[in-house]
Formats: sequence, C-alpha cells, structure tokens
Amino acid sequence: MSKPARYAVIGDPVSHSLSPVMHNGWIADHGLNATYEALLLRSDDPVTAIRGLEGFAGANVTVPHKEAAARAATDFTGAVANTLRWERDGRISAFNTDGDGFLDALTEAAPDWRARVSQILILGAGGAARGIAEALEGAGEIVITNRTFARAAELARAVGGRAVEWSALGDAFAEADLIINATTLGLGGSAGPAWPIARVKQGAIVSDIVYRPLETPLLAAARARGLTTMDGLGMLLHQGARAFELWFGVKPDAGKARARLIEALNS
Repeated sequence: MSKPARYAVIGDPVSHSLSPVMHNGWIADHGLNATYEALLLRSDDPVTAIRGLEGFAGANVTVPHKEAAARAATDFTGAVANTLRWERDGRISAFNTDGDGFLDALTEAAPDWRARVSQILILGAGGAARGIAEALEGAGEIVITNRTFARAAELARAVGGRAVEWSALGDAFAEADLIINATTLGLGGSAGPAWPIARVKQGAIVSDIVYRPLETPLLAAARARGLTTMDGLGMLLHQGARAFELWFGVKPDAGKARARLIEALNS
C-alpha cells in the first residue's frame, strides 16, 4: 500500500481542536488511505511557514493563521482561508468553508431563519467572523462589533455592514434577530463579559462558534430565555464536511461525526 496522504489542522493553539476526531472518523468511514493530525504552527512569519510545510495533501487552518493561509496560497484572492489543498503541480489551493458551513448549520438549527432575520449582529472581526459575514451578505443588515473598534469598522466596510462600539453591546443585542459570537470569549468555560441577553427580543437566534464547552455562558443564558440557539459543533462539522469533500471528493456523514465529537467532549 502507498504511503498515507497526510492532512492536519494548523493553528496556535491547536491541541484543543476536535478536527482530528472528526476527520479521522470520516477517513475510517470511507476506508481512505490518509491520516489527520493537529499541528502547532508558531511563527513570526506564518505565510512562509505554511509554504514551507512538506508532505501534506491538505490542511484546515484555525486561529490565528487564516489570513496568512490566504496569502500563502497560489492565486487566491480572498482575505481569509480555512482550508488548503496541495496540488500535484506544487500549487497551494485555498478555500474558505467557514461561511457556507455556518449557513449549513444555521439552516439545520433554524430552518426558517431567513424569514426571521433582518438584522445580524456579529461579535468579533477575525477570520471566522469575516467568513460568516461574507456568507450572510444579502440576508439582512450586518452589524459588526469588536473589542478593537478599528477592526470592526474594517470588516464592516468589507461586507457592506455597519460597525458599532463594544460599549454599545446592549443596544446591539436588543436590535438583532441573529446574534453570532465569533470570538473566543467563553472558550474553555471562561465567564466572558456579562452578555446582555435580557435585552434580546423573543424570536431571536443566538449562535456561538465556541464548542469547548458545548454550552457556553452565552448559549446557557439564551436557552434560559427560551431563545433558539446554535452551538459551535454545527459550524465545525459542516465547514469540516465541505473541506473533506474538497480533499477526497466524497461527502461525509455529519450526523455520525457529531455523535463522535460529543463523546470526545464528554470523555
């Protein structure tokens, strides 16, 4: 048998990632000759570091390297990338499955979301926030807030949205029909800010892309209000499924992977 094709998730930190559980499960499901690992990439020049990776067929990219991944790729015009594929001719192809993966998960969690949403609030302005914002263009007014306002303003300009100061979080929560936490606030069970969930309108949808823990303080507060919620596993699964299909040409079973990931989170 030929040497297994090598895939990885690259980031800093990366040891917390559930992507190896997800992708290795799918690789086994389909009997593919491949491996998938978590690879810590710590560099002052991540573009060069990514281009210097050898022996890989593909990679997922997480914080903080999504912008670097876009620049490291060959002929990619997007600002951020979360999926890379090394071609036989040496080129690096880049893709961003975050946005479409988020939409897949949102439609799964709230099938009628398009009829319910006219204003969208995105917390954060990093790579994941950008991918989600770009996918949601045209679905309603996009409002961006970030602890560093300049970054929120930059992303808002890029997606034709509006930036608001972090200090105006209460008003932003009150006006939104869809609230998306695309920051790391709540990761690892940290308390994060005092989210103004009491001001959120009934019928709003609250999403958090953090999946450790599965129920973040933001989602716990939203569920206590009886709001529709979407946990971070949905986006992880669906962006991962799209990446897997780009690499292997087969569509994996997201439901089977979710069961595996929940088991891993509870172990």
